[in-house]
Amino acid sequence: MFGFGKTVNVKIDKDLHARIAKVADVAGYATTEEFVQHILEKEMLHFEDTKNDTDIRAKLKGLGYIS
Repeated sequence: MFGFGKTVNVKIDKDLHARIAKVADVAGYATTEEFVQHILEKEMLHFEDTKNDTDIRAKLKGLGYIS
């Protein structure tokens, strides 16, 4: 589930990257990328059982990602 296969680059703000890198280091992750992969995999679990766009929107609203 958390393995690296083919990858893509995602651009984020440098300050955010620095904050993520600090947390990843404290948490014992080998790399910042490994930590980000883990966090994204965990968050995506919220959407694994969604059947349609309406369900996705409802979950995003429930999690506070959209209003």
